[in-house]
Amino acid sequence: MSSSQRVVIVTGGASGIGHACVEAFLHDGARVVIADVDPSGVSLAKRLDERRCLFVQTDVSSPAQVENLMRQTISTFGRLDVLVSNAAVLLPTATVQDTTLEQLDRLLSVNVKGSFLCCQAAYPHLRDSRGCVVHVSSMAGVHGEKAHAAYAATKGAINALTQSLAIDWASDGIRCNAVCPSTIETENAARSIAAMPDAEKIQRLRSRISALGEVGTPAQVARVVVFLASDAASYITGTLLPVSGGSECGYGVKY
Repeated sequence: MSSSQRVVIVTGGASGIGHACVEAFLHDGARVVIADVDPSGVSLAKRLDERRCLFVQTDVSSPAQVENLMRQTISTFGRLDVLVSNAAVLLPTATVQDTTLEQLDRLLSVNVKGSFLCCQAAYPHLRDSRGCVVHVSSMAGVHGEKAHAAYAATKGAINALTQSLAIDWASDGIRCNAVCPSTIETENAARSIAAMPDAEKIQRLRSRISALGEVGTPAQVARVVVFLASDAASYITGTLLPVSGGSECGYGVKY
């Protein structure tokens, strides 16, 4: 299928990596549905390309709102080819013992339940199109992260979900992959860091985590997402692809 015929849903598409994915898919010629709790997505859709871009305000933790997202997508564009499950929350850093039940519930509700609901609701449409899912996960879900146990656990769940879906849906021709970014300069990350008592120190250290010695950009992640959703990746499923500047290569790169 040509890029201009593809219909893509990007959850959490109004900002950060999601916004970059929306722009990258539009540049690739696709029609894109922006799903986000933030109502500013309305003006974003108009600014980007009102003919090929639809905004549906969506809380991914709500089954009714996720079903509405799918209905509006099919009603407007007639099909669904790609689900980019990106919507997530990143709360201020905390160890297990300092994480409140309210924080844990919030993380699980959006990051895990939200991704599960979106995949569940998208399934019949992706089966019809023999489409694909790309989860935006995190290296925190692969190797863990200091003082981010609850968040890392949700991303580890997403990684397991990705590989399980790849197995379950292979016979339907649906591919499922995940990108695992490391340090990326997003609004979510900036808010989280600003809430830390040692925010300036954390910001300085972030650029020393990767082997490449720099913090990544949302656009760098988005280009990999578009690749995984493309025909060029037609024999790739169940992969957890680092987009991390080599941060997983070893602690020595930090010094």
